[in-house]
Amino acid sequence: MTMNEKILQFIICYIQKHGYSPSFREIAKGVGVKSTNTVSNHLMEMFADGIIETDAGFGSPRAIRVSGYQFVYVGKEV
Repeated sequence: MTMNEKILQFIICYIQKHGYSPSFREIAKGVGVKSTNTVSNHLMEMFADGIIETDAGFGSPRAIRVSGYQFVYVGKEV
């Protein structure tokens, strides 16, 4: 599995669990890299390839969407 695939799978699982996208630091920890710059480089490549997208601009916190996915967050009612 490539690093881009690991990052994508982490993002999908994180969004399914939390209802919003992970931070760069959370992605780095989740895929086992120490540098958020490494994550940033992979995410830029994935944005360019259309794998992930955002309306807020690159680097905006918690603004990553996965192309072709529609998540429905089902949380506990308050």
